[in-house]
Amino acid sequence: MFILTAIAPAWALPGADAQWTVLSDGDPHIECTEVAEGPFCRSTGVVPLPMSAVSATLEDMAAHQALFDSIVSIDVLKPDTMHIVLDFPWPLSDRDYVAHYTRLTEGDAKIYRWESVKDAGAPPLEGVVRLPRMAGEWRLEPEGSGTKVTYLWHADVLGACRRRR
Repeated sequence: MFILTAIAPAWALPGADAQWTVLSDGDPHIECTEVAEGPFCRSTGVVPLPMSAVSATLEDMAAHQALFDSIVSIDVLKPDTMHIVLDFPWPLSDRDYVAHYTRLTEGDAKIYRWESVKDAGAPPLEGVVRLPRMAGEWRLEPEGSGTKVTYLWHADVLGACRRRR
Protein backbone atom coordinates (compact mmCIF):
# COMPACT_ATOMS: atom_id res chain seq x y z
CA MET A 1 0.00 0.00 0.00
CA PHE A 2 1.27 3.47 -0.76
CA ILE A 3 1.03 6.60 1.36
CA LEU A 4 -1.03 9.44 -0.05
CA THR A 5 -0.52 13.05 0.95
CA ALA A 6 -2.95 15.94 0.62
CA ILE A 7 -1.36 18.59 -1.61
CA ALA A 8 -2.78 20.64 -4.44
CA PRO A 9 -1.93 19.56 -8.00
CA ALA A 10 0.10 21.85 -10.27
CA TRP A 11 -2.59 21.64 -12.96
CA ALA A 12 -6.10 23.12 -13.00
CA LEU A 13 -9.22 20.99 -13.21
CA PRO A 14 -11.97 21.98 -15.64
CA GLY A 15 -14.20 24.55 -13.95
CA ALA A 16 -17.94 24.37 -13.37
CA ASP A 17 -18.40 26.39 -16.59
CA ALA A 18 -16.55 23.83 -18.78
CA GLN A 19 -18.41 22.78 -21.92
CA TRP A 20 -18.37 18.96 -22.09
CA THR A 21 -18.90 16.97 -25.31
CA VAL A 22 -20.60 13.62 -24.67
CA LEU A 23 -18.84 10.67 -26.32
CA SER A 24 -20.98 7.93 -24.74
CA ASP A 25 -24.21 8.40 -22.84
CA GLY A 26 -24.26 4.82 -21.56
CA ASP A 27 -22.80 3.32 -18.42
CA PRO A 28 -20.15 4.55 -18.04
CA HIS A 29 -20.97 8.05 -19.24
CA ILE A 30 -17.94 9.51 -21.10
CA GLU A 31 -17.34 13.14 -22.04
CA CYS A 32 -14.45 15.48 -22.90
CA THR A 33 -13.60 19.19 -22.70
CA GLU A 34 -10.69 21.55 -23.37
CA VAL A 35 -8.99 23.75 -20.75
CA ALA A 36 -5.71 25.68 -20.81
CA GLU A 37 -3.72 22.48 -20.08
CA GLY A 38 -5.38 20.73 -23.03
CA PRO A 39 -8.04 18.02 -23.31
CA PHE A 40 -9.66 16.42 -20.26
CA CYS A 41 -12.03 13.47 -20.40
CA ARG A 42 -14.11 11.92 -17.66
CA SER A 43 -16.19 8.83 -17.26
CA THR A 44 -18.79 8.28 -14.57
CA GLY A 45 -20.43 5.06 -13.46
CA VAL A 46 -21.68 3.25 -10.39
CA VAL A 47 -19.71 0.32 -8.94
CA PRO A 48 -21.81 -2.15 -6.89
CA LEU A 49 -19.33 -2.08 -4.00
CA PRO A 50 -19.12 0.09 -0.88
CA MET A 51 -16.79 3.10 -1.03
CA SER A 52 -14.44 1.44 1.48
CA ALA A 53 -13.80 -1.44 -0.96
CA VAL A 54 -13.26 0.85 -3.95
CA SER A 55 -10.91 3.15 -2.04
CA ALA A 56 -8.95 0.15 -0.69
CA THR A 57 -8.43 -0.98 -4.30
CA LEU A 58 -7.17 2.46 -5.38
CA GLU A 59 -4.87 2.71 -2.36
CA ASP A 60 -3.20 -0.56 -3.35
CA MET A 61 -3.46 -0.46 -7.15
CA ALA A 62 -0.34 -2.54 -7.67
CA ALA A 63 -1.91 -5.49 -5.82
CA HIS A 64 -5.14 -5.09 -7.83
CA GLN A 65 -3.55 -4.47 -11.23
CA ALA A 66 -5.60 -7.23 -12.89
CA LEU A 67 -8.79 -5.19 -12.31
CA PHE A 68 -7.55 -2.46 -14.66
CA ASP A 69 -7.87 -3.81 -18.22
CA SER A 70 -5.62 -1.23 -19.89
CA ILE A 71 -2.73 -1.45 -17.41
CA VAL A 72 0.22 -3.67 -18.34
CA SER A 73 2.20 -3.08 -15.15
CA ILE A 74 2.38 -0.97 -11.99
CA ASP A 75 5.61 -0.49 -10.06
CA VAL A 76 5.53 1.37 -6.75
CA LEU A 77 8.66 3.56 -6.77
CA LYS A 78 7.97 5.46 -3.53
CA PRO A 79 5.06 5.35 -1.09
CA ASP A 80 3.20 8.00 -3.16
CA THR A 81 4.76 7.47 -6.62
CA MET A 82 4.09 4.75 -9.21
CA HIS A 83 5.34 3.86 -12.68
CA ILE A 84 2.39 2.70 -14.81
CA VAL A 85 2.57 1.10 -18.26
CA LEU A 86 -0.62 1.34 -20.35
CA ASP A 87 -1.70 -1.06 -23.08
CA PHE A 88 -2.64 1.08 -26.09
CA PRO A 89 -4.56 -0.47 -29.00
CA TRP A 90 -2.68 -1.47 -32.12
CA PRO A 91 -1.21 0.25 -34.11
CA LEU A 92 -0.22 2.65 -31.31
CA SER A 93 2.77 1.88 -29.11
CA ASP A 94 2.09 1.37 -25.42
CA ARG A 95 2.45 4.40 -23.16
CA ASP A 96 3.83 4.83 -19.65
CA TYR A 97 4.03 7.52 -17.02
CA VAL A 98 5.38 8.12 -13.53
CA ALA A 99 2.80 9.69 -11.24
CA HIS A 100 2.72 11.25 -7.81
CA TYR A 101 -0.55 10.48 -5.99
CA THR A 102 -2.40 12.55 -3.41
CA ARG A 103 -5.59 11.96 -1.45
CA LEU A 104 -8.15 14.39 -0.12
CA THR A 105 -11.70 14.42 1.17
CA GLU A 106 -14.49 16.80 0.16
CA GLY A 107 -17.60 16.14 2.24
CA ASP A 108 -18.57 12.50 1.63
CA ALA A 109 -16.27 12.24 -1.41
CA LYS A 110 -12.81 10.65 -1.41
CA ILE A 111 -10.54 11.96 -4.15
CA TYR A 112 -7.33 10.38 -5.43
CA ARG A 113 -5.36 12.74 -7.70
CA TRP A 114 -2.19 12.18 -9.65
CA GLU A 115 0.15 14.08 -11.89
CA SER A 116 3.17 12.99 -13.85
CA VAL A 117 6.64 13.54 -12.41
CA LYS A 118 10.16 12.77 -13.56
CA ASP A 119 11.68 9.88 -11.69
CA ALA A 120 15.08 8.30 -12.30
CA GLY A 121 13.71 5.08 -10.79
CA ALA A 122 11.69 4.50 -13.95
CA PRO A 123 13.97 4.63 -16.98
CA PRO A 124 12.34 4.76 -20.43
CA LEU A 125 11.22 1.38 -21.80
CA GLU A 126 12.07 0.28 -25.33
CA GLY A 127 9.04 0.57 -27.63
CA VAL A 128 6.97 2.46 -25.01
CA VAL A 129 6.18 6.18 -25.28
CA ARG A 130 6.66 8.13 -22.02
CA LEU A 131 3.78 10.53 -21.28
CA PRO A 132 5.36 13.66 -19.77
CA ARG A 133 1.99 15.39 -19.16
CA MET A 134 -0.49 13.08 -17.46
CA ALA A 135 -2.87 14.04 -14.68
CA GLY A 136 -6.23 13.10 -13.31
CA GLU A 137 -8.33 11.95 -10.43
CA TRP A 138 -10.62 9.24 -9.15
CA ARG A 139 -13.59 10.75 -7.25
CA LEU A 140 -15.58 8.32 -5.11
CA GLU A 141 -19.01 9.21 -3.72
CA PRO A 142 -21.60 7.04 -1.95
CA GLU A 143 -24.47 5.98 -4.22
CA GLY A 144 -26.98 3.84 -2.33
CA SER A 145 -25.20 0.60 -1.43
CA GLY A 146 -22.61 1.23 -4.16
CA THR A 147 -20.09 3.86 -5.15
CA LYS A 148 -20.35 6.53 -7.84
CA VAL A 149 -16.92 6.66 -9.50
CA THR A 150 -15.86 9.60 -11.64
CA TYR A 151 -12.55 9.10 -13.44
CA LEU A 152 -11.08 12.33 -14.85
CA TRP A 153 -7.89 12.34 -16.91
CA HIS A 154 -5.67 14.61 -18.97
CA ALA A 155 -2.87 13.41 -21.20
CA ASP A 156 -0.91 14.35 -24.26
CA VAL A 157 -0.79 10.83 -25.74
CA LEU A 158 1.97 11.76 -28.21
CA GLY A 159 2.84 9.79 -31.34
CA ALA A 160 4.52 6.50 -32.24
CA CYS A 161 2.98 3.40 -33.69
CA ARG A 162 4.06 -0.19 -33.28
CA ARG A 163 6.05 -1.67 -36.08
CA ARG A 164 4.75 -4.67 -37.94
CA ARG A 165 6.83 -7.75 -37.28
